[in-house]
Amino acid sequence: MRAIMATLALGALALTGCVSTQQSLAPIDSSNYELDPTHAFLSVSVVHFGLSNYTIDFTDFDAQLDFQADDPTASSISLQLDPTALDTHYPDADKKAEWEEELSSDGKFLNASDFPEVTFVSTAATQTGEFTGTLTGDLNMRGVTHPITLDVTYTGTATSPLDGGRRRVGFNATGTFSRSDFGITAYSAFVSDEVTLTFTGEFLEAE
Repeated sequence: MRAIMATLALGALALTGCVSTQQSLAPIDSSNYELDPTHAFLSVSVVHFGLSNYTIDFTDFDAQLDFQADDPTASSISLQLDPTALDTHYPDADKKAEWEEELSSDGKFLNASDFPEVTFVSTAATQTGEFTGTLTGDLNMRGVTHPITLDVTYTGTATSPLDGGRRRVGFNATGTFSRSDFGITAYSAFVSDEVTLTFTGEFLEAE
């Protein structure tokens, strides 16, 4: 879902070399930030038979953050996701490939054959606490657009010589949406309509 946020920034990685971290919005400059794909993770989960959270990880997505230091709620983010790049962690390799192909390309599910990209574009943000906020945006999937709202937690900032002095920011986000809103109703007898989306990741200040 490459998905997400605006009122904040993440970080605090254990990087080698001289690293500084601090959990404060104050030192974050207004700037454009780009997703660090090696430190960004996006997944969705549904409830299976009311017993477990069946989780799918997306492995190819990108995002751009425009952060406004004077007014974090005026920040914006856009995300692009390749629906064919997913991992179900199915234990049998052959069945795994078959199932992931069905999930990504079959008309009952993500239908990537007809709609090769999923996007999220933020439309509004609010600050709910010193390090928390909400982000609302338009999720477009299978050619259908619906608004979703994410709860976002700011996790810190970091700088490292490995990044050439560029600031690293990051945050976590989670939210829910109804898959039926996007025409995905397969297995509704035992798979929940509600989908939980989870993101954790880092952004680097654009060069």
